[in-house]
Amino acid sequence: MGVKEVGAGVLVLVGVVLGWKAFWPASDPVAKAALSLDTGSDVPAIGLVRLGRTDGTVTPPERDLFKFGRDSRVDLAPVPTPVIRLMPIPTPDPFPAPQMSPTPTPWPLLDLALIGIVDNGQGRRIGSFVKDGEIVLVGVPGQVLGNAFRITSIGVETAEIEELGSGRTRRLPLRTR
Repeated sequence: MGVKEVGAGVLVLVGVVLGWKAFWPASDPVAKAALSLDTGSDVPAIGLVRLGRTDGTVTPPERDLFKFGRDSRVDLAPVPTPVIRLMPIPTPDPFPAPQMSPTPTPWPLLDLALIGIVDNGQGRRIGSFVKDGEIVLVGVPGQVLGNAFRITSIGVETAEIEELGSGRTRRLPLRTR
C-alpha cells in the first residue's frame, strides 16, 4: 500500500466520523433540560417587574394586527350621501331658416339641340336644330320654329332661343356628336 491509499483511507474515515456527528440523532434536548433543572443548576430569573406588574402576575398584551393609532371605531360614523346635481343639457336653438326667395319653377325639358350653323357670307347665319331626336328644324334669327320657340340670335358656337309659352331665354351650345 502506498501513501496515496493511506491518505485516501484517512480522509474517508474523517468524513464518516463528521457525518456521524452531523446526521446522527442527538439525545433529547428536553430531557437534558429537565435533568439540569432537577440537579439544581442556575436558571436565569425573569424580571417580571420590568413589565409593570409589582405583584408578579402577567397579563398577555392585546395584539390586534388591524388596530393601530387612535380608536378606529370613531371613523365608522355614517358618511352622508353626496348630492350630485347634474346640469341640464341645453338644447341647441334651431338655426332660423334663411329668408330665401321662392325656388323658381324648373324649366321643362326641351329636347332640342343645335347641330349646325351655316354662314352665307353676307353676315346671315342659319341654324339647324333637332327636336325630340327626330325632327330637323332650320331657321334664322327672329323666326318661330315648331310653334314652340323663336330663334333670338345665332353666334359662332351657340344659339339663343326664346320659349313662346314662358318667355324664357335659353342658350344652346353647338353639339359636336
